[in-house]
Amino acid sequence: MKKRILSGSLAFMLVSVPLMFSGQTKSSGQVAVKAGDSTSCGKIEYAGQTYHTVIIGSQCWMTENLNVGKYTDVSQEQKPGDNGVVEKYCFWNDFVQCDFWGGLYEWNEMMAYSQKSGAQGICPDGWHVPSSQDWKNLIRFLGMNDEAGGKLKSTLQWTTPNVGATNSSGFSAYPGGYYDTMTHRWIDLNRQGYYWTSEMISATQAVGVNLTFRTSIVEMYDEFQLSALSVRCIKN
Repeated sequence: MKKRILSGSLAFMLVSVPLMFSGQTKSSGQVAVKAGDSTSCGKIEYAGQTYHTVIIGSQCWMTENLNVGKYTDVSQEQKPGDNGVVEKYCFWNDFVQCDFWGGLYEWNEMMAYSQKSGAQGICPDGWHVPSSQDWKNLIRFLGMNDEAGGKLKSTLQWTTPNVGATNSSGFSAYPGGYYDTMTHRWIDLNRQGYYWTSEMISATQAVGVNLTFRTSIVEMYDEFQLSALSVRCIKN
């Protein structure tokens, strides 16, 4: 699938539920928070998973990709409309991959069928799907587009040379690739990380964030909502 990358000043012109496993339905649930320190805002116990956090500037982010919901084989597709069950894809249709890279979600699914920028979506209570503005603030704090990617990328699991990667921010961005529902292909595992924002561009597109092993650049771009990308949550 061809993507139109928005970089530099253009990128920054953008306006910037408890989950369940194995077919559990959406319902109000508890989120356990363990106290943090000066570098984090604690550990989050959510839907059977533990998420670590990191404070970057004035923001607090999860340091793992979200991995919640029911594993769905891509041949079945994530069902259109809110059926009360959060569904995720796992790379190569292998549910074990979700334990390592996190789930891959279509935009409407991860937004819990809201169209509001900054919506909670499938993030735990007190957290939300980052808006374009949230990502813009993060990138600006880390030195803008050309530098921020290296500071965000994990130093492990990326294809070499993984240019500029230091993970000095502690964000630990993973190269989890994505699923292209239009061509039915798994793409870019170990090579690139693709993250959703909660920013809708049109009825069929939303803003994504891309990091690559080739450069230290982080870019915001328009992505088809039916593509399945990784998700990070940010604290309210």
